[in-house]
Amino acid sequence: MDTYQIKPVGFVVNEFNDPGDRHKIKEQPSTIIIHDIFIEGLLNIEACAFLDIVYYLHKSEGDQLSGTTPSGALRGAFASRSPLRPNPIGITTVKLLEHDHNKLVVKGLDAINRTPVIDIKCCDTSLFAAELDSNSVHNSILMADPRIEIRNHIINSQTEILMLKAGQMHGHYCPGLAMGVMAATYAMHELTTDSDGMEDLLAITETNNCFSDGVQFVTGCSFGNNALIFKDIGKTAFTLTKRDGKGIRICSRHESRNVIQEAFPGYQQLYEKVIAQQDHDPGLVAKYKKSALDRAFGTLSLPFDKLFTVSRIRADIPPYAPVHESMVCSVCGESVMASRTVKRNKKPVCAVCARTPCNTLTGEGIIINK
Repeated sequence: MDTYQIKPVGFVVNEFNDPGDRHKIKEQPSTIIIHDIFIEGLLNIEACAFLDIVYYLHKSEGDQLSGTTPSGALRGAFASRSPLRPNPIGITTVKLLEHDHNKLVVKGLDAINRTPVIDIKCCDTSLFAAELDSNSVHNSILMADPRIEIRNHIINSQTEILMLKAGQMHGHYCPGLAMGVMAATYAMHELTTDSDGMEDLLAITETNNCFSDGVQFVTGCSFGNNALIFKDIGKTAFTLTKRDGKGIRICSRHESRNVIQEAFPGYQQLYEKVIAQQDHDPGLVAKYKKSALDRAFGTLSLPFDKLFTVSRIRADIPPYAPVHESMVCSVCGESVMASRTVKRNKKPVCAVCARTPCNTLTGEGIIINK
């Protein structure tokens, strides 16, 4: 039988010198000291909120292929977490609390003081996600009501979960997205409503920055279902209204930026170094990303009235979006809305082929081409 050599990458430091109640050990934070030659392996570890710690059970006394669990059940070693194993190796999922140079402070580790750490891995939950995605009962519910999960999160004011899901669309997490999630959740509560994508609920946004993506996700009002109206005003504000025009407008306070900066003072210093001064030291970049993430999700817990003003208004509501006939451009042969064509020799031509100006939405707002 082949044998293998394993070298420790570090060791555990805590107040427990002898194996005992593993649950008691898990309740207290432990520090993992990484040996200097392996420090590079900690690069960007802050991106992993949960880690799998693999360690050597150095005080395990022999091996036992089966035995009785604390609950009295008879199980084999491979069906339990017994320390008496053919290879005395333990694996525990922990929460990363802090990273400083070669030190990791974690919670949930059931290893005792001086335990050799063999390996550290970012926790993998893809199997659980795949199980949920392939659940036929769950999927049938979503087919009948695609916003049921989002609606339940709104009802329960679970803004952190809404933020996580909005980030999948937005691509990153930031205070702007958090403010959009907060404002939209508040407005949905106030109007006790939801969107079915039929233009009966409308969101009127006054900016096209990160804030608006939080609004789109939570309200369900988007450009695609014609329920999102964009007014190029440049204010971090939006109005949620029904077809009767009675709506609620939420606008960020001028001092909201200062409120966020004061709540997370360490972020600005890291921002200046990494972004403004372009110092891309890997360790510094990792700290910046972790600080930015804490700032984004931490914004959700700031007092709502310190970030926003709220007013009841009557909005001007446009008619339902018309259904436009499609035509074929006589030049390029592509299908185009009839309302977006011009006539050339009595034949429809799209704006591109006709070289006629079209308005464009960019990061600067709506550019009116002439």
